[in-house]
Amino acid sequence: MLFCRAKEITVTIKLYSGLHRELKLSTYDMSQGLRVTIKNGMRLKNVLRMIGMKQLLANAYFIQGNRVGLWHRLREGDEVSCLKPSGGG
Repeated sequence: MLFCRAKEITVTIKLYSGLHRELKLSTYDMSQGLRVTIKNGMRLKNVLRMIGMKQLLANAYFIQGNRVGLWHRLREGDEVSCLKPSGGG
């Protein structure tokens, strides 16, 4: 089976729970998120490091409403939601 993979794709990273402030993104637009051009199949953890995130394990990540791990390979048009899990009682 042959796979035709585009060399570069565009994904959107949406930051919640104040993560954009931790990354010092003063012009971050929450409705648009960060549009990032990456290599097709790049892992989520590498993209997050690329935008400056350091504490990767402390957050939760979702694509199209499904929780994904840091080793998830991204595809064209993916919209990744990043947030700090909340706790309480």
